[in-house]
Amino acid sequence: MEPAIVFRGPTGRSYAVVSWVVAGVVLVAFTVNGGLSEVVAFGAFPLLLAVAGWAAFWRPQVRVTRDGVRVVNVLSTTWLPWAAITGTRTRWGLELTTHHRPVGAWALPARSAVGRVTSRNREWPSLPPLERLERVVPGGGDPEVAAALVEAHRTGDAALAAGAAPRAEHRLDPLPAALLLVSAALVALTLLR
Repeated sequence: MEPAIVFRGPTGRSYAVVSWVVAGVVLVAFTVNGGLSEVVAFGAFPLLLAVAGWAAFWRPQVRVTRDGVRVVNVLSTTWLPWAAITGTRTRWGLELTTHHRPVGAWALPARSAVGRVTSRNREWPSLPPLERLERVVPGGGDPEVAAALVEAHRTGDAALAAGAAPRAEHRLDPLPAALLLVSAALVALTLLR
């Protein structure tokens, strides 16, 4: 793993675990109520819940490395070299602006009103400098901390002035897309029976 500072929403992982526990309880209820036949007949519902919990809450993250920022969202990943980033916004969550289009980060939504009030009086985490980063370090879940780190390292405006602005590399991730599609198809087949 490349050394990075990893940002994740403060409750995302908790929501994923809750979705897995609920899926497990439902699966056990199916087993106790109707045995293996009921699990086969209706097991697609807890499967979809578990896959959605993983894709929507466990997987998303923002990885800040020496070379740029990797934004992992529910179905896609976007790589942004420092020269592609022109700014940040945090009104609705972390959003990185580029020369071509903005990139939102599902992992770092905007803070609630209570979160904004309580974060005013607390100190920001002490993050190591990217130049001396030797391992993966958790960065927390505050979009403003992530935005400040990105703002301190971005070089997109200079790259645009030099006429060498790179593009963000956006790709659909096949694993979460396939898992969600297959589990949703199984739920549809269950409902059509």
